Order: sequence, then C-alpha cells, then structure tokens
Amino acid sequence: MRIRPRRLTRALAAAAGVLAAACAPQPPAARNLLLVVLDTTRADHLSAYGHERETTPTIDALAAAGAQFEQAFAQSSLTPVSAASFLTGTWPYRTGVRSLFVVGGDTLSPDVPSLFELLRASGRCTAAFVSAKPMGRQYGLDRGFELYDDDLTETARRHAIERFTDAPQRPAEETTERALAWLEERGREPFALMLHWFDAHDPSFVPPREFLEARLSLPVPPGIGRTTTPGSWPALYQPEHLAELYDAEIEYMDRELARVLEALERLGVRDDTLVCVIADHGEGLGQHGFWTHGLLYQEQLHVPLVLAGPGVQPGVRAGAPVRLVDLAPTLCELLDLRAQGEAFDGSSLVAGLDSFGFEAREVYAEVHHAAEDRLGRDTQMYSLSYGRWKYIHRPASGAHELFDLVEDPGELTNLYASQQPVGLALQARLLALGAVGGEVPSLEGLPPEELERLRALGYL
Repeated sequence: MRIRPRRLTRALAAAAGVLAAACAPQPPAARNLLLVVLDTTRADHLSAYGHERETTPTIDALAAAGAQFEQAFAQSSLTPVSAASFLTGTWPYRTGVRSLFVVGGDTLSPDVPSLFELLRASGRCTAAFVSAKPMGRQYGLDRGFELYDDDLTETARRHAIERFTDAPQRPAEETTERALAWLEERGREPFALMLHWFDAHDPSFVPPREFLEARLSLPVPPGIGRTTTPGSWPALYQPEHLAELYDAEIEYMDRELARVLEALERLGVRDDTLVCVIADHGEGLGQHGFWTHGLLYQEQLHVPLVLAGPGVQPGVRAGAPVRLVDLAPTLCELLDLRAQGEAFDGSSLVAGLDSFGFEAREVYAEVHHAAEDRLGRDTQMYSLSYGRWKYIHRPASGAHELFDLVEDPGELTNLYASQQPVGLALQARLLALGAVGGEVPSLEGLPPEELERLRALGYL
C-alpha cells in the first residue's frame, strides 16, 4: 500500500510527540491539596467565566495560572448528593446519598472509595471546615478527615440566633479563621484541606458592608448587620437586588480565598499546594421560574472547576464537558495516588491537560425530593446529556424533557415526544444505568430541630 507523503508526515509527527512525551521528565506530584467548595455558585457569575462584572479576581488569577474547565457539571443540584459524588468519584446512585431530606438514612456507602481516606492513608493531614449543615457529617461526608469542623454553635451565639439548636450556616470569614488556625498548626506538614463556604446560598447572612455598598443598587440601611430577613430589609428581597447580592456574596468568598492563599505563601507552601476551586451546584436566579435549586437545568448544574499548582500547566482552557465525578481521580493522579484511579466511576482529566482536549463524556445528574416539597418539585428527576442533546427524565409525572443545547442553551423549547429518536435513545441509556428508582424521601421521623433548620435554609 502506498502511503501518501502528507499522511506519513502526520504519522511521524504523532510518533515523535508520543516519544517526546514518554521521554520528558514527569512533573513533580503536588505535596498538598486545598479543595475549595463554593456552595450554590453557578459558573456564569464568575468573571473568570465571562460574567460582565468582576466578581472573582482571585479565581481569575488561579485560572490564568492553571486550568479552567469551561463546561464542568455537578451530578446533583443538592449539596450532600453532589458532595458525596465528587468526594468519592462515584455516581449518586451508588454513593448511598441521594437526598437532602433522609437525614441519617442517606449516608455514604462503605462500598465506595473516599478521596480523603486515600489522602490520609498517604500520610497527609486531612481537615475540613464546613459552613452549613447540608455539607454536614450526618451524611457520612466526614470519612477520611482527621478533623471535620461542622459545629455551628459558636456562630449561633455570636449572632444571637436563638431559634435553632445551632445556626443554619456561618459566614465565610468565620470558617476561614478556623482553617487559618489549623494551617498555622499543621500547614508545614503534608496536608489535604477542604474549605466549604455557603454564603451564596441565600440572603440569611450577608457579606460585610463594603461588599453590599459596592454591588447593590439600593442604599444599605445603617442598622443592617450580618443577618437579614424579609422583615428587616424588604427591599433586598426584590429579584433584581437578590441577583446583585448574589454577586456580592461571590466576591466576598473570593476575598476569603485570597486570605487562604496568602497564608500558604506565609507558610512557604504555596508552590507545593494544588489548589482546586469548584461549586457543589448552581442556582436558579429566576430562570425557569425558579430562584433556588433542586432542578436539573444547566444554570443549576454548570459549575466552576479551576485547578492550579504542581502538575498543571498555565493557560489551559478546556471546552469539552467534564463532570465533578471526574474530580477525585484527577486529584489522585496529581497527588501521586494513580493506582487508586480504577475504583472511581469518573475518569482523570490529567491526560487532557497537555492537549487541552477531552473525549466526549456522558453527563449524568439526579435529584430526589420529599413528597412534601413546598416548591412542588418532582420527587425524582434524572438527566443525561451527550454532545448537544440533554434529556430530563421525570418518572413521577411523565413530563420528560429533551433539549438541543446548541440551538437552545437556555433549555426553553422541549423537543421530547414519545417517538422522538434522540429522546428515546437517551431515555434507554439512562434507564440502563440502573439509576432510576430508590426510596422517595420522607420528612417523617426527622427531629424538630432538623426540620426547623431545613425550613430556615429554604428547603421546606
């Protein structure tokens, strides 16, 4: 067979590239990990992701110094479900955590891997500082952590919150202070640290006054402190101002990240630390007539994913869809725990960092809600995306949805029909996963303080 010169040239170039990659020295693995989880933070409100306002200068700088995944998607729009998935690299239907509401009943399965267990076994100190109960240890999310700080009683005392046994959340700087104290004590040893900030979730806590005055288009009353209710500041709860507050809260969390990075610099460990910034899920902000979360539209699943540090070259902009379930195997490889990658459902993104490209991946997500859900959400919803198509399965109502994400990125035109070939194919693939089903969550038997906490956070 005659080989054309152009084809031969391409083949030789490819072979040379493979040989060079094999001979090139491997970059050193990261010694430390800082994993930052921004609760309820949709990607398109970060300036790194094209938001018209500069909200995240610290994250923008990290993205420029490392890798930014333009199309990263959570596996649920409920915090504990998403967290269980990204901490284990496992699909939600295998983690054991499928709902926010079956507190104590939905806990992390011993049959799935745990990223932080692996990190602890590698000799690293492990700690987490958590800002709200949806990320709490009651879901089993504390596996692998020597310290899992989710006790919010001090915040309740400081802000004179009396209606809960402990506060539903704490502002970012209080969580940061605890983390900085831990770093001062343990940060010179190899460590893996997770920080969770909850501020963008709702208006119950607002950021310091300077962030409000910089972002809000209404005057800030002189008596407003850090906590608000519709009764204490009714104008804030208008849709346009809630959207402005959302940006202020994101900017405030970005400032807290800057404080943590400065601490790593002072300790002399910044260059040895892999920094990863994600969100557990996004937020409705009025799209699809929904202001909170718990649905499966893109605004509630599209999240930031930024990596910077050892093993990550600067300037990577990856445009193909990736999943948070890919995070654990990716971090394992960058932290020299490669042998553990086979246990995950997700797959490492490291190989694509050199070529800036990734193979097409299915993106799966799910939510399970209590039958008593005050927002009227279906008790079970599932989504599967591949390429330009996205299918949302609603077994309870039968109101399935199909969207062409290229022609209709806002998911406004439902193309699903009972005989639509693409919809049928995605439906068949989703059902073949074995994900559909499971117990419908119930509020029956939840302690009164847990019900009150869920109401305060807007879930009931």
